[in-house]
Amino acid sequence: SARVLLMTVFLVSRSVDPTRAPGVAGLDPEQMTREPRIATARFASVTDDGTALTISAGSVRSQSAAVGTGPLQLNFTDPEGLLRFPDASSASFDAATAILDETAGVLTAQGPVMLENSDGYVLELGALTAMLDQTRLTGTGGVDGLAPAGTIRADALELTRSGGPQGGYRLAFTGNVRLLYTPE
Repeated sequence: SARVLLMTVFLVSRSVDPTRAPGVAGLDPEQMTREPRIATARFASVTDDGTALTISAGSVRSQSAAVGTGPLQLNFTDPEGLLRFPDASSASFDAATAILDETAGVLTAQGPVMLENSDGYVLELGALTAMLDQTRLTGTGGVDGLAPAGTIRADALELTRSGGPQGGYRLAFTGNVRLLYTPE
């Protein structure tokens, strides 16, 4: 998908002092040399149906040997995503890891994945797939969390754009859906 090529890329690298690297918890200087990565990255785009999509991550590394030689395939650590819809509503997600595959036009986040939206849903998912050229998030591996009316559980969910040029989104739960209603 050529959509990723149109994404605006903001890269902010932090300088690493090689004399201090071994003292920083979890850093292996030899691994950093073998697998170069960007310390902080932010990708911003607008989908074909008008949703602003921003993805940021604690670190990003390319799976290909040389960037620019083919389609992007990027590994993200601590990715966070934000979708802003034309009606000013929004949804955000964060995960432990994710892979952006330019060929498939998709970002796949591995869980636990937290998904929140401006309507008051706070959900934990097993995994999440986000299309890069259209507004479509698919949550799988079980859904568990809070809904405005109580607690909700489902096998999966799908978030898509709805409502014309100034529209928001539609959140649909599928599979075994259970809502435990909590009256106010």
